[in-house]
Amino acid sequence: MTNDTHITNVFKVLQDPIRFRIIEMLQFDSERRKFLPDTSKAKEGFCPEDILMVLREEGIRISNTKLSYHLKELREAHIIYLVKEGKRNFYLFNDDGLETIQSWLKRVLKK
Repeated sequence: MTNDTHITNVFKVLQDPIRFRIIEMLQFDSERRKFLPDTSKAKEGFCPEDILMVLREEGIRISNTKLSYHLKELREAHIIYLVKEGKRNFYLFNDDGLETIQSWLKRVLKK
């Protein structure tokens, strides 16, 4: 994927309010994270059930299928990543995932 294609795809992914909220949740909602053992690789992440619970608490009605679609879009744009622990999946914000956008914005804003 070329850099321009990646940037375009990330902006497309970010324009959806539900995906935007999922990103915010994974990045900033630390108090809502599951209490996992210190040895957990995913102690910073959310499982799909937690994401659904938070969205529904906020009045966002979304099905499991639609959530899976949004998570897939975010993973393919490299904004989030998946960690498997046993039978459970946890999603985490990819700190490097928006680096291309950040670099592009810096270039654009300098001109």
